[in-house]
Amino acid sequence: MMGKAFLLALALLAQARVPEDLKAVAAEPNLVKRARLALTNGEQAAAKAGEACKASETAACDARLTEVQESVELAGKSLDESGIDARRSPRHFKDAEIRTRKILRQVEALRAYVQGDGLEHFEAVYRKISDINTHLLWAIMSKKKK
Repeated sequence: MMGKAFLLALALLAQARVPEDLKAVAAEPNLVKRARLALTNGEQAAAKAGEACKASETAACDARLTEVQESVELAGKSLDESGIDARRSPRHFKDAEIRTRKILRQVEALRAYVQGDGLEHFEAVYRKISDINTHLLWAIMSKKKK
């Protein structure tokens, strides 16, 4: 019982420490931590995008989808710049790949709520996140270049 309370307190503390602003996340000097924070921001933005899309708030939905895309792009870029070999130390890359796949599923669920001109923007965001997810997976699974 004590373990569950401790884990709950840690989870709440972690949520409280997450910067709300993507610019604050981008300022994080530790590239691995920046990637984790960016993905957390992306997950939160995807949830907020879901609320906006379901409420037919087109401008807010588009803005949140753009924030999701920028968050995932920042995470991917940060991991690439970290200099970590994804094949030798896949931990951070696998975590990012799993989390981007989760974000991709969240975004995919919104397709039914996006209409008209917003559909083109939605498809571009979805495609970009999918490309980054594939890149992360490829970095882990690819063979060493000779």
